[in-house]
Amino acid sequence: MKKMILNSILLAGLLSCTKNAESFESSSSSQTDPVSIDNLNIQTNSFTEIDSTGILMFPLQMGQNPRKDGGYSYKEMPDNGYWNIVFLNSNTNEYHLLTDNKVLILNYDYKYNAEEGTNISKKTDHIFYNIRSKDYNKDKLLNEKDPVYLFVSDKSGKQLRQISPANYDLNSWKYIQSSNKVIMTATKDSNKNDLFDNEDEISTFEIILGKSETPKEVFQSDLKNKLKKLYDRDWKKIK
Repeated sequence: MKKMILNSILLAGLLSCTKNAESFESSSSSQTDPVSIDNLNIQTNSFTEIDSTGILMFPLQMGQNPRKDGGYSYKEMPDNGYWNIVFLNSNTNEYHLLTDNKVLILNYDYKYNAEEGTNISKKTDHIFYNIRSKDYNKDKLLNEKDPVYLFVSDKSGKQLRQISPANYDLNSWKYIQSSNKVIMTATKDSNKNDLFDNEDEISTFEIILGKSETPKEVFQSDLKNKLKKLYDRDWKKIK
């Protein structure tokens, strides 16, 4: 039975991989190359159980074999990323993918970003993900030059949605249990040079979990203007 389940998972991953791996190609061709498919390997190197729920997460890495000319059929996946996650309910043997969209998953967290030893009573209600999902600079790649967004799903890996603001690069986030809010900081491409760096402004946002709403900026313009004046008066100018 276990062998049948794993074979089913690999088959599901392979079918999905045919679609997603094609989108990693910079080529404009929409035709699937049978030879390229033969060179693909579906890799589920490890899995994690979400607390003691019986729900398992299988992060998917991209495996590939070299061609005879020494190149690869598909663009190389960053070492620290996953292109999808298979969720398996070990109680019912049901499984599904986290998403059908092209994404690069950097990491996932079902402990609400809490410090070790901190008891979060609702920690299995949601799973958080740091994901690159937009080719911001339009170079046909998802890599470190594109913004990281904070996504959330329910504990079974369904109802995935983005909760950090669009076109902002996520810096940090934390779940605040008393207010049921996620507070996050993110960088905006202020100078519109397609980069997220020290020359850009960092803002703070909040969102209430369990509600379908867009993130709201915490500090309003009056405080920002005051901070800019104080900074300019006391620190920015060299006397």
